[in-house]
Amino acid sequence: MTFPAPIRAFSPFSSTTILVPRAGARPLRVEKVKPRAAAPKTGAFGLSAEPRPAARTVTVHVPAPPPASVLYVPTPKGLVRSEAYEEWLDRAARRLNAQKPGRIGATYALEVVAPRKAAARQFGALERPLVELLARCRVIRRGLTPECISASYGAGAELTLTVSDFFTA
Repeated sequence: MTFPAPIRAFSPFSSTTILVPRAGARPLRVEKVKPRAAAPKTGAFGLSAEPRPAARTVTVHVPAPPPASVLYVPTPKGLVRSEAYEEWLDRAARRLNAQKPGRIGATYALEVVAPRKAAARQFGALERPLVELLARCRVIRRGLTPECISASYGAGAELTLTVSDFFTA
């Protein structure tokens, strides 16, 4: 059986309440919750708080990422993204968001069509930054790698990315 302890509560200020559980006990100070600002209606990079509409295929045009040798820089704590990589991610995310792509909900196939120039020669090194860009812009789910990657040369000055549902590709 529990016995209710008498509690005296008094509030000298509107934002603080002092509780004294029993005579001789140390008073407890409880601060009231301060009102917080409303959550923004848009997330990072101007994305709406609502998820993107689902799609079976998404085609977008983005600038080529920096060369693989300058994506990361060594620090005493390990490798971190370089300024060039961060600037490219920001610039490419704004370009991609302006195209208002849908999202792929599950496993996906990635097709990359790159222009014939020196910045896009290393197809193997293109996967990581492009997947990071697509995840940052919520076109794909973060942490999912493509089930199939196809890379080829084509016309144009930018990379053309086609992301499609893997089971319909």
